[in-house]
Amino acid sequence: MTRLFRRRDERGQSSMGEVMVTVLLLGIVMTFVYKAIDTTQYAIAGETARLANLDEARTLMAVTTKDLRTATRLVPGTSPFVAASSNEVTFYANLNNTTGGPRKIRIFVDPSSELVAQAWTPDSGSVSPNYTYTGTPAPRYVGRFVTNTTTAQPIFQYFAQNSTTPMTTPLSAADLLAVYSVKVTLVVRKQTTLPLRPVTLVNQVRLPNVDYQPPSS
Repeated sequence: MTRLFRRRDERGQSSMGEVMVTVLLLGIVMTFVYKAIDTTQYAIAGETARLANLDEARTLMAVTTKDLRTATRLVPGTSPFVAASSNEVTFYANLNNTTGGPRKIRIFVDPSSELVAQAWTPDSGSVSPNYTYTGTPAPRYVGRFVTNTTTAQPIFQYFAQNSTTPMTTPLSAADLLAVYSVKVTLVVRKQTTLPLRPVTLVNQVRLPNVDYQPPSS
C-alpha cells in the first residue's frame, strides 16, 4: 500500500516537472514570436516612411527640373539667371506666360524645410526687351522635408558647357552668362523617430532655351 502511494507521488512529481518544462519552452517560443512580429512591424513602418520620402523627393525633383528647363534669356547676350547660389536660384522662364513675356522665378528652401517657388509676371505696360517685375510674386508650394546642408549637399550646382567642375557660388555676372546646365540634388527626410537614412535624388538639367539663344560673345 505504501509502495502504491509512493509511486503515485513520484508519478505526480514527474508530471509537474514536465508541465513546468513545457511552460518554460512555450514562454521562450512566444518571446521569439512576439519579437519577430515586432521586428516585422518595425520594418514595415520603416519601409512605409522611406517610400513616403521617396515620393516626396520625386515630386520635388519633377517640379524643380521642369521649371529650370524653361529658363530663357530676355534678350540675346544676357543671362537667363538673375542670381544663383547653392540653395537658391532666380531666373527668367517661359513658364505659363501665354499672355505676356517671360516670368521671373525664384526657387528656394524656407526655414521650415519647404521648397517654395515664387513667380513674378511682367509689369503691365512693360514690353520686350525692357520687362520689369515690381509686383508681388505669387508663391507656389512645391514640397517638404528638404534637409540639404548648404556646404556638403548644395541643392544647385552650375556648370559651363563641356565642364564637369561646378562653378563657385554665388555666381558672378560672367558665370551667370556661362551657365549651360544645372545639377539639382535633393535630400529628403521626414522627421520621424525611426533611424532612417534620408532619400537623395540627383538630376542634371540641360537648358534648351539657352542653347537656342546663345550669347553673341
